[in-house]
Amino acid sequence: MRYSPKIWNGVRGFFVTGTDTGVGKTEVAARLAGYFARKGFKVAVMKPVATGVKRTCSDAWILKRAACSDEPLNRINPVALRLPLAPFAAERLEKKKINLDIVWRGFEKLKSDSDIVIVEGIGGLMVPLKKSGGKVFYVRDMILKMKMPVILVARPELGTINHTLMTIGMLRAKGIKIAGVIFNHARRVKKDLAVRTNPSIVEELSGVKVLGIMDYNKDRGKRRIRWLRKIKP
Repeated sequence: MRYSPKIWNGVRGFFVTGTDTGVGKTEVAARLAGYFARKGFKVAVMKPVATGVKRTCSDAWILKRAACSDEPLNRINPVALRLPLAPFAAERLEKKKINLDIVWRGFEKLKSDSDIVIVEGIGGLMVPLKKSGGKVFYVRDMILKMKMPVILVARPELGTINHTLMTIGMLRAKGIKIAGVIFNHARRVKKDLAVRTNPSIVEELSGVKVLGIMDYNKDRGKRRIRWLRKIKP
């Protein structure tokens, strides 16, 4: 009997966010997509907003391949900006307008056409996406709009307790459900005492389950999540 994630607020799937940029959200999101695809689910993937895109979004390609998706890239990544900045800044400097309506339409289409949706955010919770009518729209607001449980990707080394607990606190303040934390060794780090103890300390202090750990491998295609717990939205 295959494992089926529960439906949360009408959505079966996860929003993958990080404690910061560069923590390896794409790798974790791709592994999640592949995990469910191998179990026979039709998996939709989405990278709603990306920056630093020259021609096509490499993150979207990685997600597409992992999910065995036949969706076009412009639906997986509907908003792409050239400058490697926060979307709010890139939009201004490129003199473009970020249209989040196409994000919402694309998300609803993917949700209706699939069993599971995996959405990867950009940076951390407080990355500004755009400003409209005097209000700034952040990544956390995108999560609220999509009504998805979060899988939080954290780096393993010294300093991650602070970043991870702050992010968990902000998610809880907004009433966002947290499915769990995955510690990702996105680069080679010495497995010192901090790296070995951080996951258990974060779990003890926050009460949020550590779902797994992704160890570093120079060959990205060989990186795998060591699951510590079953994924439960």
